[in-house]
Amino acid sequence: MDENIEKILTIDISSNFIKVALISTELNLITTLKKKLIVNSEDIDGFAKNIDMKDLWFKIQEMISILLKNHQNVIGISTCAQRIATVFVDSKGEVLYGGPNTDIRGIDSAYLIEDEFSEEELFEITGHSPSLLFPLSRLLWFKEEEEALYKKIAKILMLDDWLVYKLTGIYCSDPSSAAESQLLDVKKVHWSRDIIEAFDFNPDIFPQLVDSGTIVGNLVPNLRDKFNIIHNEIPIVKSGGDTQTSLLGMGAIDSNSIGITIGTTAPVQLVVERPIIDPNHNYWTSCHSIKGKWLIEAHAGNTGTVYDWFIEGFLSEISKDPYALMDTYLKETKKGEFSTFAFLGPEHMNIKNQTSIKRGSFVFQPPSLISEEFPTIKNFARSVVENIAFGILENHQSLVKIDPTNKKTYCAGGMANSTEFNTILANVLHNDILIPSCKDSSFIGAAMNSLIALNKFQDHGKIIDELLNYNVCKYDSEVSDSYARIYLEWKNMKSKIDNL
Repeated sequence: MDENIEKILTIDISSNFIKVALISTELNLITTLKKKLIVNSEDIDGFAKNIDMKDLWFKIQEMISILLKNHQNVIGISTCAQRIATVFVDSKGEVLYGGPNTDIRGIDSAYLIEDEFSEEELFEITGHSPSLLFPLSRLLWFKEEEEALYKKIAKILMLDDWLVYKLTGIYCSDPSSAAESQLLDVKKVHWSRDIIEAFDFNPDIFPQLVDSGTIVGNLVPNLRDKFNIIHNEIPIVKSGGDTQTSLLGMGAIDSNSIGITIGTTAPVQLVVERPIIDPNHNYWTSCHSIKGKWLIEAHAGNTGTVYDWFIEGFLSEISKDPYALMDTYLKETKKGEFSTFAFLGPEHMNIKNQTSIKRGSFVFQPPSLISEEFPTIKNFARSVVENIAFGILENHQSLVKIDPTNKKTYCAGGMANSTEFNTILANVLHNDILIPSCKDSSFIGAAMNSLIALNKFQDHGKIIDELLNYNVCKYDSEVSDSYARIYLEWKNMKSKIDNL
């Protein structure tokens, strides 16, 4: 790699990993590193969780040092991070609390919110529910349960905001991150005065809002020296929530585009030009990374989690490359074969029923004297993937109904690396899918924001037209029609399974 090539360093903290990459200004992924994100449980039930923030920051610095040892000419740094994750810092910038997107200690603070707002009222302001998931409820939990710590809070930051602070020493947030806090007025795009006043929060704890794609400041001198960066000034660019950045990196920016990020979970998001609030208060409304664009989100739940669980639990002892074996099984089996179905979590978003714990199950034709054919591990593997595709379908259909005009559907993330999965998903959706050449689209989206901020391009659309390449996964009408019938069989069985 020519060291004269300008590069953008990007950082992405997902639900499970800390990832750092170098991206060329042509949006080619040069190299990447990742390490495990350490999340600790504070109680027996596992409701209260925290991120090991010291370990997180150590690993980020370590990976940056490794990457820059062999690569220089970095002209900018941009970050993104898991949504909903929150960090509270004191007046010296020291971490008081860092909570992942799985910390639901706020379940104990729900009554405090209910005393001030109905679920519908809060949803109309923030576009988000249920309260137990979001930073609002955690902030109230600390106010109620850890008063001494609460009084020390100088700033409440989303995880991406904290990363930017560590790199620049500057406190700020952006609408795409702040919208996932249940503290932002998603229509007016500023911190909600109604919420701040209702709970007597100090307005000073909320950071200034800047647009995604804004240069916040320069890399602090001690880090510039530590990383031996040749440039005197390295701009730090605000990107925001990882899902919004992922949409940007897959090219889902135009109104009525639908972007599917297949990671640990599978948010399915429709791009719109105004903040539409779901009248049934189910689908979330958030801010896109692009100013003047919003998102309506229907969420399929734990998709990548289920996929990885099956592969690691059932295939890792069979093969040294269990993910390749999974693809082989998908090639060797037929759709819905032997009516073998999985019910492992992915489904239509229903936030009013998030607290119920459903049993995971496989339903299949058992060995019998009547039939000589019955399912094998191959069929169970396929049923897991079809379960994921059906769950995405239900959410995709819901978004299409909001505006039934023709829509482009984009897909990226870890599972999008599987051509077999992409083919199944396209046929289940009865829709062609645009898949970017780089499936780590959060890296690409963060780099795109840097290209805008550094005046390399004037708008995101120009970047997409000139630099993004796609594989188009086309659906087959005959296969799609068959899947429509198989889906109904799965759906009917699911209604019975859910009552177990």
